[in-house]
Amino acid sequence: MEYEIANPNPAGTIESLRSLGYSVEAAVADLVDNSISAGAGQIDVEFSWDGQDSWVAVIDDGDGMTEPQLVTAMTIAGRGPDAERSPQDLGRFGMGLKTASFSQARRL
Repeated sequence: MEYEIANPNPAGTIESLRSLGYSVEAAVADLVDNSISAGAGQIDVEFSWDGQDSWVAVIDDGDGMTEPQLVTAMTIAGRGPDAERSPQDLGRFGMGLKTASFSQARRL
């Protein structure tokens, strides 16, 4: 059986993720969920509203990530719904960090 692999266009994928309709509140809530899943006891959310130079930071004292974990976290569906997760993990599809972030920003 012959087949071709149809890899998605990275730029088109990111633009599609940007248009999923997250509000700022929902996007920040998704990022805070990641902090909770990482065992954070303290989570701070900082905003700076300055037009094109606006930014949001979610800062926590959670477990953090190794470089390979960060690469997986930034990979679209890097951990799908069948991945084994701890009971404290609020994620499900491996899309929250990317969709929440790209819905509000072009750079992260």
